Amino acid sequence: MSVHGVWFQTIILPFADVGMLKHRMDRVTSFLKHHSSIHKSNQLWAIIPPYPAFTRFNKPYSQVMQWSVNKMKWLGRVVVPVFVATLSTPSMSQRFPFTDALLCIKNLVFFHLMAQYQCHTEATIKYMEKCLEEFHHHKDIFSRFCISKSATKVSEALKKQFTLDK
Repeated sequence: MSVHGVWFQTIILPFADVGMLKHRMDRVTSFLKHHSSIHKSNQLWAIIPPYPAFTRFNKPYSQVMQWSVNKMKWLGRVVVPVFVATLSTPSMSQRFPFTDALLCIKNLVFFHLMAQYQCHTEATIKYMEKCLEEFHHHKDIFSRFCISKSATKVSEALKKQFTLDK
């Protein structure tokens, strides 16, 4: 097996998994809620027209509980334009976080789409490395929206205790 074959097997294929995209999109939803943009995003999801090899989503993104592999692939094709349109009119205080969020998602999606190619050249590998590097450079914008399982358990316990105290 060539060096590129090993690189593809060990680096690219794990990232081609649609779960990676879903994981990041959960943080995007929290980001949009925080910036009061989730309603606009849901409206944009609803008006995406169908086209060949793409079926319209029947629910807004934030209301979908389970994603099939095909739906996640379709998501990868349309999430950047929807995200750009959703964040198209930032206030002065939102310009930096919106730009960072857009760059993060754009590079993640481009990497994800390129990872689905069956064959890679030096140029595609360099492009993917650049996308991955840019993704890591901008991903911290979503770090505050990452809730660990232990934090969720603590939060649920506090909610339960609070309701029992009343």
